[in-house]
Amino acid sequence: MSEETDKTKKSEALKQKEEEAAIKAQEKAIAEAEKAIAEAKKAKLKAELPDGVTATPPEGTITTDDKFGYLAELVANDTLIHQVKKLVNKLSTAELPYNCKILLVDDLNIAARDVQLLQVKSQLDRLKKGMNTQITVNDVYFQSRETNRETKKDGVDVELTKVMASITLLTAIPAVASVIGSASVIGSAAGAVVCSVSNIVNMFRKDYTIKGKEISLSDIALKALIAGEFKEKKHLVYLPDFYSITNSKMIETFEEVGEKRWKLEYQVQLLQQQIVEPTKKAVAELETEIKKIKDPSLLEHKKKELKDLTIVQQAAEKAVLQSKILIEACDKSSEVLLTIAEGQNASPMAAAILQEKILELQITHLLYAKIVSSGGEAITGKRMIGSGETAYLGGSVVSYVLAKMEGEIVAAGTLVEAGRLDYKLGVKGNTCFWK
Repeated sequence: MSEETDKTKKSEALKQKEEEAAIKAQEKAIAEAEKAIAEAKKAKLKAELPDGVTATPPEGTITTDDKFGYLAELVANDTLIHQVKKLVNKLSTAELPYNCKILLVDDLNIAARDVQLLQVKSQLDRLKKGMNTQITVNDVYFQSRETNRETKKDGVDVELTKVMASITLLTAIPAVASVIGSASVIGSAAGAVVCSVSNIVNMFRKDYTIKGKEISLSDIALKALIAGEFKEKKHLVYLPDFYSITNSKMIETFEEVGEKRWKLEYQVQLLQQQIVEPTKKAVAELETEIKKIKDPSLLEHKKKELKDLTIVQQAAEKAVLQSKILIEACDKSSEVLLTIAEGQNASPMAAAILQEKILELQITHLLYAKIVSSGGEAITGKRMIGSGETAYLGGSVVSYVLAKMEGEIVAAGTLVEAGRLDYKLGVKGNTCFWK
């Protein structure tokens, strides 16, 4: 290799290094210039901002508030629609006869409402029976007094022989007293049944929280969906207490008891005025007269008359007492039946009337359906280049039990459904896709 060739190569290498040095110097100058420009802009921005305010350039983050994720709730509700369709299709095609009548119930303790109805009905029937018996007993005095009136010199308008024959009916009064006592207890028991209903645990009710979005789906929405789907299947569906009431046998019995209560109170006043007080006076006068009699035969006759009068007085006083007890029992029972217990929506009487109406509907099946849990999430991502994307997730779990009125389980199970909605941020005319 010649000396001239070596010089040429060295010259080219030196030239290359010089070019590289020039490029680096140029890049450094540009960087310094850009830095100077940035500092100048920063200084200008700082000068324009009030004292104490700083400025931070965007970092590409996405900020949300506590209401973020509402679309997840819509997704959860959409999944509920699909669940109900599956539920109704399953029940309609396999387990339900064409002419069935379905009652959508709120809990699994339906028997408690029936027990309450029986308690109230039993209470009213016992009161009615007891009052009828007592009214009949009280009438004995008035009938004997009117049809067998005989004026005595002592001023007592009663024929003892006739009255004594009728007083045997009073042997029924102790039985009436037991009816009164049990009626009062039943009144309290009816109230206790109502209170126990409010303490029954809703086995399937639950609010389930998923990180990011708490969702509690409505049981009203569930019932509306089920009722609508069954209607399309030509099945008759009823909701508890969602109907009108134009008449009630329970109300009629309650009114009859009330009328008898006032009749008893009127009889008490008559017994006091026409039987008890005059007889008591006659007994006192006869006792005084007996003390003055010397004739043995007349004395014996007066003593027998005194004994009979005393029996009449005691029996009439007992009738008055039993009548007052019945009146008090009626008043206490009415108070219990018409008072709304704490935590309840209706009085025992009103609840019994509502249950009475359900029996009249001739329901064939009971359907219990509850949202066991529900929830959702909203997950948002942001790429370095391009718009952000959000996935809204929602789901629910529904449990159901279908039974005949006698309690035989026809079908039961749990349905799980989940859904997703994708949404792109920053896209004009964005379209939502349900999955």
